[in-house]
Amino acid sequence: MKPRLTNSKKWTAIPQDYIQQIKDVFSEEFSQFLDGADLLIEGRIYPEEILLRVGFLEKGRLKQNNFEVSMGYTRKQADAIEKIGSCIDAAASMMSEYFEKEGAVEIPYTWQEFDFGQQKIFVQYSTTNTSLEAKADELLGEKADELVKETTAVEDALEHASEKVPAPPTDDEESDQEFADEDDSDDEEDEADEEDAEPSKPTIFSGKNKKKKDDLH
Repeated sequence: MKPRLTNSKKWTAIPQDYIQQIKDVFSEEFSQFLDGADLLIEGRIYPEEILLRVGFLEKGRLKQNNFEVSMGYTRKQADAIEKIGSCIDAAASMMSEYFEKEGAVEIPYTWQEFDFGQQKIFVQYSTTNTSLEAKADELLGEKADELVKETTAVEDALEHASEKVPAPPTDDEESDQEFADEDDSDDEEDEADEEDAEPSKPTIFSGKNKKKKDDLH
């Protein structure tokens, strides 16, 4: 899994128990679409970036469908949980659109920036096979070289997370989901919506009154 920032080298994995919570939520919400496919969740925290990949691999295939999300991060802000939550929402949005349109969507294959609330989020789609990637990393020795040994700070931050990861929205809520791109033509409308949004929650799915400026296709 390649980070967005070129200076993202050392990283700490999001603890496995939290990854399992995310996996359980996606498995439940998208069970009708996965149809026995393997669901793979990976998450890393770099010094300046949080990276999340949600992928699924259909049986008998090598091509894996990955929905990857990146957000800027600093340990001083101590907002890892909030930003991981935003990444979860973004990945769910991409995945939902992919399934609803039976794969007939043009999701960016390189990092593309979107605005939501007062935050910047970056998304991309990839077809990297997690298992093959892990084997390649082991052969190259990259995994051992890049792994951050001190994980206490990240684990302490995640201890404050709720016991269960919030589920992606229902079908009715999904109909209102919206991404906004870098176009500032609707700034006044966006600012009014940001004031209405709850700052403590990811807002990718909450803008029911927002005008859709651009989505992932």
